Amino acid sequence: MVDLIQILVESYNNPWVYMLLAFGYAVLVAVALPIPIEIALLKPLVEQNWGFLTEVSIAIAAGKTVGAWLIFVFGLNVEGSVRKWSGRWRVAAWVVTKAQKFVGKTGYTGLYLLLSIPLMSDTIPIYVYSLFNKEGQSLEQNMFLIANFLAALNRVAILGAAFFAGKNLFNL
Repeated sequence: MVDLIQILVESYNNPWVYMLLAFGYAVLVAVALPIPIEIALLKPLVEQNWGFLTEVSIAIAAGKTVGAWLIFVFGLNVEGSVRKWSGRWRVAAWVVTKAQKFVGKTGYTGLYLLLSIPLMSDTIPIYVYSLFNKEGQSLEQNMFLIANFLAALNRVAILGAAFFAGKNLFNL
């Protein structure tokens, strides 16, 4: 993990490599790494390289969307087994029922808002919204992916605004 971050930081002066690595890192963050993606945004933020930050943001949003697509497909294939398995235990069945209701009730807006929170792990919300998508009926794939992409961009915008406000507030 530390090696991946080091490689990312060292590639900063080669924009295409940095964006490709940020893309790959975003896929991994969505699929398996329970850490925030903001690590890939620190250097452009600190250097106030707003144009490059915009490009990296698009690469990250695309990577997170690809990762979300992989999880969405996985969720569709595994959800039936999860429901069948959970039927064996009352507590597990209760958790699955509540999770399905939560996903159905909050839908794309809930997913978008959760994924827009800076420094939050993306892995858990993406899995929850994919695995408890009640037979693919609560969330449609394309809208699920659009919500992921737009939330990634929104998250960067919030982070950038907070950084800019903090910098001006403390005269850094």
